[in-house]
Amino acid sequence: MKHLRRLDTTPRDPYRRALQSRLRHIALSEDAFNELQRSQQDHVVIEGGGLLVAQPYHGAISLQYAFPDSDKFARHFPAMFIRLLPALTIEEAPMGIRLRHTDASSRPFVEPVLIAHAFALIRDWIRMELAELPSASPTDPIADGFVLREARVDDAEAIVEVESVAFPMSWLTPDVVRSSIDQGPVFRVLEDTSAGRAVGFLRLRADRPSEGYVSDIALHPEYQRRGLGEAMMRWALARFREDGQRCAALTVSSDNGPAIALYRKLGFTAGEAGIDYHRPIDEDEVRQVLEKNRASHITVRTRY
Repeated sequence: MKHLRRLDTTPRDPYRRALQSRLRHIALSEDAFNELQRSQQDHVVIEGGGLLVAQPYHGAISLQYAFPDSDKFARHFPAMFIRLLPALTIEEAPMGIRLRHTDASSRPFVEPVLIAHAFALIRDWIRMELAELPSASPTDPIADGFVLREARVDDAEAIVEVESVAFPMSWLTPDVVRSSIDQGPVFRVLEDTSAGRAVGFLRLRADRPSEGYVSDIALHPEYQRRGLGEAMMRWALARFREDGQRCAALTVSSDNGPAIALYRKLGFTAGEAGIDYHRPIDEDEVRQVLEKNRASHITVRTRY
């Protein structure tokens, strides 16, 4: 009598197995994963069917992960993260560690684990997508008295200042900005030509085939509500088209109503939603976050 055996279709390759995991955020390509595993093996931890990858990215660590389910995450993430930490340095990632979560149903199980390891929620976001780019050509003078020129390394301090006043949380440093400019993505500064002052910036990249991605767009509050943000976005879409992309995407904070309205005006539609967490690397900052997390937890418990 023949016995039937159930075939195990789970891939042995860790990257392909990760792509089949229920709980995951893997943004790097297979080639990028293999290169990281070859050149920085201590940035990859595989254990209990789970995967943690620390990808250096523009002054930060993008912490990517894959686990079969939330129970396996809660069981294995702590030990895996502790194994990974010694390889991560402030010199490599002055902006700390970022982790992105998109599975809303698992948040009650995932978030307590992250909070216990000094992660703090920094942003609820929505991904917005534009299926077809408009027919236009980018022109650097985007409005009377304003030009969107290439960023220079001596713009670093001005860019950090704009970022700090435009957003409630910012970890940009001049060194990170200078490194980003040197690495060659499209990085533009909006200059008020009458004042000779940098008042905004725009950074673009193309991570996926045929898709342009708006990494950063920022405008000094003194210059908002003048149509300059829309002009910068129209320049970005025209640049994507000129570079051969066919569509565009970005993420925006879910509570940023004016920005969402602008993107809808330009034809973007809402896609997936998610949450970003941040953890510092500096031990003093880690202790401060843990104390704040504990205080918040106690405050919540005393309400019941």
